[in-house]
Amino acid sequence: MSTLILRTIQTPDNTPVSFPHGIMIGAATGAGTINNIGAPGQQGFGVGIAPSLPNGFAKLYGTDDPASDNYGNYQYSDGSVMVYVPAFFYKYGTGANGLALNAVDIKAFSYFDSVATANAAGYALHRAFYNGGAIRPGFFYDKYKCSLNGAVASSMKNGVALTSAVRGGLTSAVFASCTGNSQAPANAFYGAIAASKSRGNQFFPHTQFMRGALALLANAHGSASTGTAYNAWYSAGSTNFPKGCNNNALGDAQDASIAYVWDGAAATNSGRTGSANFFAKTTHNGQPCGVADINGLVWDIEPFGVTSNGVNYFLLNTAVDVTTITGGNTLATDAWGATGLAAMYTDIGITYEALTASNSNKTFGSAAQVLSAATNGTAWAMAGAGVPLATGVGGSNQFGNDYMYDAHPNEMCVLSGAGWRSPLLAGPWARDFIGARSASNSSYGFSSACFL
Repeated sequence: MSTLILRTIQTPDNTPVSFPHGIMIGAATGAGTINNIGAPGQQGFGVGIAPSLPNGFAKLYGTDDPASDNYGNYQYSDGSVMVYVPAFFYKYGTGANGLALNAVDIKAFSYFDSVATANAAGYALHRAFYNGGAIRPGFFYDKYKCSLNGAVASSMKNGVALTSAVRGGLTSAVFASCTGNSQAPANAFYGAIAASKSRGNQFFPHTQFMRGALALLANAHGSASTGTAYNAWYSAGSTNFPKGCNNNALGDAQDASIAYVWDGAAATNSGRTGSANFFAKTTHNGQPCGVADINGLVWDIEPFGVTSNGVNYFLLNTAVDVTTITGGNTLATDAWGATGLAAMYTDIGITYEALTASNSNKTFGSAAQVLSAATNGTAWAMAGAGVPLATGVGGSNQFGNDYMYDAHPNEMCVLSGAGWRSPLLAGPWARDFIGARSASNSSYGFSSACFL
């Protein structure tokens, strides 16, 4: 029998917060369990059933069934399909904390009775689930890159991905076309914020922490998988990670079986989002229910998480509500500029671990420790954003040898995943710390998210 449990939990800075509503912990619905991330390597891992739905959301046929292609998938009123990712705890292996070096263990949120209990066992609640000073039960993440749907940036299968500059004559597939909900986005990286809100004020370009959570889930799933039954991209060799559109020929540089549908952009080989012939090979969990195209297609613009003023790096505080962040550089709510940095960020210095502002290419992974195993504080948050330790670069198959460009421009806007012509760069962990707020490029788009 299910029990409605309201829990008061501690944030990493020991501020007590409560969920915005109760969660049915362990409640069964259909064949699934509410708000449960699942077990790595198994059916339905990496997505889950939302305990309640925000206005405008509805279930799809099979949303509650782990065996369904639509498990954990929901549809918003504009037609967007979004994937629900429940809150989870993780433990990152150091080789001396009960887990092998760089191994990842994932636990459902219901596994521990509090964050403090989890921390004492070496587990952390992922940074992706903190917003506005509260712990959120989960988040909804676009299943497909945003494409134009009327005047709205929507998550639609086979859509033509929106970008911050015109791509191959596709003049309407740009941010400025997203005028729904009284928005007027610029064709620049910062325009992704307003373009995302063309769907509604609760939407925003996914945070760096959310992207880090998906990459970590993929890593855990790959390590736990023993075959392709519940993980289509699984490989016993060196390519055990999600595939995508990245070889500048509508395919994947490391899996010749992958083929995307061309999006019609002249003089490019850019594909339509979610159009891969073996779709499950391109999702974060290797199953049809997962988030597509986290490897290649177009770079994802991520305005929220880590930024820079051209001198120091700054880390977004857990107290900030990302739904209220704006795209300017003068206001206290702006993601950039001295006023916004002072109001919403913590200054973490000129360098941080692998971020040495060296204007150089680096690759994810190492025979040494790659991510911090901290359960709170700056090290925990930076690991959540997908920032490796100083020892965590040089390259390893576990992290796909994914690309990281180490820089710190003024008004920095981080980019992830890489694009359709980036075979040596692309992957779930790929990060580019060279983007700037006002930049514009035909291979840079975004995916939207919202919190439950």
